Amino acid sequence: MIEFTLSRVCLSVCGLLLLASVIVPVTGMYDRQAIETESNMSGGMASLVSTFYYSEMRELTISMSDILPSASSYAEMNGHMITLTTERGTYRSGTDVTMVTENGDVFRYHDVIRMSRSGDTVRIERLE
Repeated sequence: MIEFTLSRVCLSVCGLLLLASVIVPVTGMYDRQAIETESNMSGGMASLVSTFYYSEMRELTISMSDILPSASSYAEMNGHMITLTTERGTYRSGTDVTMVTENGDVFRYHDVIRMSRSGDTVRIERLE
């Protein structure tokens, strides 16, 4: 009877060790995927500015909550660079269009911005 109990205890310990060894790589894979996604987001924001500039639209109004991944993240848009800052890191992407900001160059999750073409630049302003 004691052998049966000891075999079950040993089996349970081995099962827990097996689960623990699988959880660590899966968690790391999730973190790498999240970092890659956020890096792609900054590139997507740069692409959005370039696409807007080369389109025939005069103005584009965007809620930053539709673009930013979380409420604690923010984007800096100035010159030719877009910098996305999240809990996991800071990601930069360049654009071929010069951006000029009117009310500061840091845009947070709850901000609404308006992009408009002005000569060879894209003017970005925060709507309040």
